[in-house]
Amino acid sequence: METLFLIYHESLESDVRAVIERHMVISRYTRIDSVVGARMAERAEETGQPAERRNRVIILVADPDSVVRMLADLSILREREGHGIRAFAIPTTRVI
Repeated sequence: METLFLIYHESLESDVRAVIERHMVISRYTRIDSVVGARMAERAEETGQPAERRNRVIILVADPDSVVRMLADLSILREREGHGIRAFAIPTTRVI
């Protein structure tokens, strides 16, 4: 098993969820909303105004083959959009 962490701009929600749903039989994950990225924090500090949009984080556990396929599709999405998606996977040795 692997844990996949996806950090993405909220405007990409439907695209990101489509990737997950395409590659997982049962799409189960944890989503964290209203995440402020470094650029957003810097801009808010410079301008004195908070960013209008936010990032989201999805954390999911899946088999390695599914994670590889999701990362491939997410790479294509990132290339298409030019920004707004970061992802990384780590081995998961135990799930309770």
